[in-house]
Amino acid sequence: MDEDLLQDLEELGGDEDLEDLDDDIKDEDEDDGDIAIDEHANLLAAVDGDDLHSIARLTSSKPFKDVMQKIDQFRDVPRHPAQNTGPVEEDPEYKLIVQSNNLTVEIDNEILVVHKFIRDHYAPKFPELESLIPNPIDYARTVKLIGNEMDLTKVDLKSFLPSATIMVLTVTATTTNGQPLSDEAAAKVLEACDMLLDLDLSKRRILEYVESRMAFIAPNLSALVGSNVAAKLMGLSGGVTGLSKIPACNVLVLGKINKMNTGLSSVTQQKHQGLIYLTDMIISVPQEWKRKAARTLAAKVSLAARVDQARTSSDGAVGRKFREEVQKHIDRIQAPPPGKSIRALPIPDEGPKKKRAGKRVRRAKERLAQTALSKAQNRMAFGVAEDEVGFQNGSTKGLGLIGGQTGKIRAAQADPRLKLGLAKKHRVQFGGSSGATSGLSSSVAFTPVKGIELENPEAAAQRVKEANDRYFSSAAFAKLPKKEGS
Repeated sequence: MDEDLLQDLEELGGDEDLEDLDDDIKDEDEDDGDIAIDEHANLLAAVDGDDLHSIARLTSSKPFKDVMQKIDQFRDVPRHPAQNTGPVEEDPEYKLIVQSNNLTVEIDNEILVVHKFIRDHYAPKFPELESLIPNPIDYARTVKLIGNEMDLTKVDLKSFLPSATIMVLTVTATTTNGQPLSDEAAAKVLEACDMLLDLDLSKRRILEYVESRMAFIAPNLSALVGSNVAAKLMGLSGGVTGLSKIPACNVLVLGKINKMNTGLSSVTQQKHQGLIYLTDMIISVPQEWKRKAARTLAAKVSLAARVDQARTSSDGAVGRKFREEVQKHIDRIQAPPPGKSIRALPIPDEGPKKKRAGKRVRRAKERLAQTALSKAQNRMAFGVAEDEVGFQNGSTKGLGLIGGQTGKIRAAQADPRLKLGLAKKHRVQFGGSSGATSGLSSSVAFTPVKGIELENPEAAAQRVKEANDRYFSSAAFAKLPKKEGS
């Protein structure tokens, strides 16, 4: 069977067909690549060219004119809440709002293109102006007022520029190396300024119309995130019905900016941050709490879109309620932790104390106290190895300072405070010591000169008696006669 299949493939010329198909695909890829390169080259040539209308074609396009005409038409027609019936997609102004929202993005891109045209053609006159006024709208207004004037003190810029910026412009203009433009170049620059200001005016008209109608198309969503963000969310999701079907986790990244391979640093690129992060509530939140607050807001956006799709709250009360809940949640997560409460002191114990002292307590403490021998065992001399004692089970125990003793026995010293004795009043009663010699006293004395010497115990008493007889033998008590009359 396998041989028949291979034979059929050879007859059909499958390999040749596959090779032809690969060649066709390669040719198409090369053609597409050539077309893309040609379009990119044409775009660069158009931007760097001198023809303004070949660069900025939005204002002369038919979709732009149709949207602006419809906006002028519907803006003059008053809108009432009673007209908010039926599906939101069937509303006559719903498609216009979506188109207007997409048109604002194109207008922003067109403003950047025209701004670059003005900067390139006005640089010979005032090259430092680009760095002093980075805003495209203010830059176009400034260029239109200055024109070919070299003395900026004659130009009134106070209507839209701060005084500090005007002073810097005046000082810089006196030291600039720029030269006046020719009449033809100045006319092109002024025409580009007028086009940029017209684009900005058209954008403001679109935003005013969208904000005025979003309160009727999606009142709860507008009350929650604002008319501008609500219109962009509806434009990206395909309407209120499409937005109501998107889960909150996807609403969070709806409208995120994809990573651009420009070769620049990606540190400042915000990943997974959609239009929700452009709302006023999320912008005011610190960076460490933005993601948690945005997730809460995205969940409420999904609920508000479902409410608007069902037309159950035409006055936006549910959206305002959701906004209050989100704001309370943001305030709660930013609140500092509760402080440590000051606890009152415990009530003192007024009962009798269990602590006591006296002779009995001292005796108990002495009985359980650590002995001098155990204290010496717990101590060690610095740099001297201690002696150890072995036991039958193979373990040893250190002796500390016990092994370093001289071997002499020292009697325990008694505490004189604990010594029991007779009181002073009883000492006189019992009398002092008698002169009787103890029978245990020895008559042998050890002297360092004569060595062992025998001594008569009665010789000392005899010597004392002889001394007393010498001085006091003739002494006696005299009895004096008693005086008369006494």
